[in-house]
Amino acid sequence: MKKIVRYLMMSLLAVCLTVPCFGAAEAATVALLPLINNTDNELANQVFYKEALGTLKRQQGFVLVENDKLTAAIAAEQLDGKLPSAAQMRSIAVDGGVDIVIAMQLDELSKTVRASSEERTLILKLQGQAVAYNAITDKVYSHKINSSARAPEAVTSRWDWLNEQWGRQVRLEIEKALKAQ
Repeated sequence: MKKIVRYLMMSLLAVCLTVPCFGAAEAATVALLPLINNTDNELANQVFYKEALGTLKRQQGFVLVENDKLTAAIAAEQLDGKLPSAAQMRSIAVDGGVDIVIAMQLDELSKTVRASSEERTLILKLQGQAVAYNAITDKVYSHKINSSARAPEAVTSRWDWLNEQWGRQVRLEIEKALKAQ
């Protein structure tokens, strides 16, 4: 009798351990459109892709897609350096076979020095816009970026503070776009 109970318990345990495998969800596919850079900062494009790819890798349940079908869908919309509208993003998602479309535009990325009697301070001015479309929920995310920050000039002399702030903003916007439902 003990053997029968033991076999039933082992069978029940085996079934309970395999049940989560049956309902495994598929990862959402993401299309990242090229940055629309309206500044003279050439490094901003590289920072955008580096931070966007890193953010997507850290997020669970999202896979970046880049293939000929998606490239053709983006080219068919003829964006010509403008952010896509909701209808254009919907069309890219359907034609490209992706679940989420993300696009960003950078309008201004500059720093100015403010001298005072205490110390010289850098003031950041960052303006742009981020848009995204989620085909699963049929929701559009749009956010105007208008950021400013201050830092002592002496502290920022050893690294590229301007592009680091841009990268931080890209991470924030990608995370917000992926969480928007």
